[in-house]
This record gives sequence, C-alpha cells and structure tokens, in this order.
Amino acid sequence: MRSARIVTLILGLMLPATTCLAEDFPYRKDYQDVPVIELADLKAGYDDGSILMVDVRSDIEFETIRPKRAQHISLSTQNFLSDLKALAAANPGKKLAVYCNGVTCLKSYHAAQQAKDERVDNVYAFDAGIPAWAKAYPADTLLVGKELTDPDKQLIAKSEFQKYSVDFETFKQKAAEGNTVVIDARDPIQRTEKLPGFENAMPIPLDKLIRNVISKGNMKDKKLLIFDQVGKQVDWLQYYLVEYGYTEYLFLDGGATSVLKEQKYR
Repeated sequence: MRSARIVTLILGLMLPATTCLAEDFPYRKDYQDVPVIELADLKAGYDDGSILMVDVRSDIEFETIRPKRAQHISLSTQNFLSDLKALAAANPGKKLAVYCNGVTCLKSYHAAQQAKDERVDNVYAFDAGIPAWAKAYPADTLLVGKELTDPDKQLIAKSEFQKYSVDFETFKQKAAEGNTVVIDARDPIQRTEKLPGFENAMPIPLDKLIRNVISKGNMKDKKLLIFDQVGKQVDWLQYYLVEYGYTEYLFLDGGATSVLKEQKYR
C-alpha cells in the first residue's frame, strides 16, 4: 500500500512537467510519429560531431541567422529529399536534426516526416528551432554573418518589429509625406497584382534589396516603405536594416496579401 502511494505521488509530481511540455510544443501531438530532439541533447551531439544540424528554411532566413556549422537544404526545393538522402549517406551513423523557426513553425516536422516516409534513418525534428538555439548558444550562432554576442539586444523582439509595421491607410499616408521610396520586395512570381496606389513601386526582390541596396548603404537618406507578400519576409530584412544603420523605414503589416487578399501566382 505504501509503495502504491509513493508511485501515485511520483506520477503526480510528473504531471505538471508533462503538461508544460505539451503547451510548449503544441504541434507535437499532430506529428506523433516524428522523432524529436531536445536542445541539450542537440548541443551535446553538435559539440562531439555526432549530430548535423540541417536548416530547412528559405535562403534569406538561413543567411540571416543560423548555427555556425549548420547545413542548408530548403524544404521548398524540388531536390529536398534527394539532397537530404545524400547528406545522410555521406555521414553514416550520424543523426540529422532538421530545424526551422521554432514551436509555431511546422517545417521541421514536415521535413522529418518526409524523411521517415522515405525511410531515411536518424532524422529528428528540432522543433524548438533557431530562436531557442540562438538564445542558449550565441557563441555557436551567426547573425548576418557575424557571431552573435548579445541575444537580448541583437535578436529583434516581435514588439520591436511591430513598431515599424503599419496598416495600409498609414502606409499610404506616410508615402505621401515626401522623401520616400516605396519598394515592392515580393518575388517576381508573386507580383500578379499591383498594390492599389503603388503601381509604380520599385520592384526589388528581397535578396537583391539586401545585396544591392541595403548592404551598400543606398537610399539611406530616404524613408523606405517596404512591402512583401504576407509581412513575414521583412522580419529578416529588419536585421539587415539594423546592421547597416537604417533608421527611416516602415513595413506594410500583413504585406500585399492584407490588401489584395487571395492571389494567383504565375
């Protein structure tokens, strides 16, 4: 009887931690077949070389912030599975930890699920993602090509990003103030419709905007009004604006989709 009470007590003590875990990772329940890896275990394997980290995000996300020794195989490419298989074959016995942008990003689960379906062994989802890694291990993280030194200051909080994000009416008002340049940072395939009132916006895809304008300090004397497709790519653009000393800029909240709603790509 006493031993039964002890077991009950132990289980009772464990329940809050289990509940917390479920709350911290709300999508694990939807991907129960996907093996996951925790932050501490990942770092141990990263340090001893038994685990390779694989970034499955876009090019711009990877270039903005990543673990120093991370590999990059974007989930959106046609060759994702073949490239992942090739990496696994070239590193027999090693685990591959695929990651994306944290607990609300599903790409790590999708990547690990595809690998499992194709019988690619030793692929795990690191679903805490780059935010958790960067905060815990800044010395093993590159931000805009440089070692991260102060996560609390250098990682842009959502609240800080929102200070530069405005609705469409405010966006139009700011554009009318003068000394402004409106930039359509969408990819060419996304420009099936013009933003009303901004038909003459400068079409500069995000990668070219960073490489040919921001990194060279061009148009720093102007107020830049920038919109992308859904208001998410500009999250990463802000890191480059900060890095290169831009202070006068605003983003369209929700991107072009907030105004144009559903669009058909070419």
